[in-house]
Amino acid sequence: MDLDHYNYLKKRDIKFELIIPEEMLLRLEMLIHWIFQVGEQNNLEIKTIELAAILSKLFVSKYQIHCDKADLLGIASLMIAVKFNECQTKIQMNIQDCVDQCQSKYSSREIIDMEMSILSLIEYDANITTITDYFEGEAIQTDLVLFVTLDSEFLYFQKYELFEAIRNFYSKDTSNLSENTKNIISKISTKIQHLTTKDEKNTPKIKKKMISKKGFKRLRICSSQSLTL
Repeated sequence: MDLDHYNYLKKRDIKFELIIPEEMLLRLEMLIHWIFQVGEQNNLEIKTIELAAILSKLFVSKYQIHCDKADLLGIASLMIAVKFNECQTKIQMNIQDCVDQCQSKYSSREIIDMEMSILSLIEYDANITTITDYFEGEAIQTDLVLFVTLDSEFLYFQKYELFEAIRNFYSKDTSNLSENTKNIISKISTKIQHLTTKDEKNTPKIKKKMISKKGFKRLRICSSQSLTL
């Protein structure tokens, strides 16, 4: 990748400045897993899933949203991402399909209204940098990209920081890496080790552990209580 393009991507690389409360962060992580599941069922590109996750995170970082509207945010974010990133593919995923797949209680009108709210927030510019954008001409390490996308602990890192860590994750020589990159690599490694150890205790040894987080079944994002995401 040439330097000009790299710098262009960095300019469009969103940094989350506002701290999201822990309870909201947990709800958001559940929502991102839900987006991943729907994306996986529809064979969406990893960039599409990333973009939908970014849009949801960005909205939650700016506005309070009631928990019973959380999946509405997820649907709308996914629809915007599909329209922006899947236009050259054979993906056929319209609003009603998404509503039906997600067993949603929302009407097409409600989804469109939420889409408009998100688009207004980003000033109708969905050309937001994702981690995969930095892998131009390189093989995308999908498992690790999804891993950091699905885990809220990596929310406040910019995408170029995560890219550098993922790109060098398996490198034996880390002497030329920045301390920040080394710290992210260490964090990823620790999280993977923790999940692997936990998995080995709870599953038969013949089952292999994947780095990517497990696909979640349909998650209920809200409890019966009135909560704010």
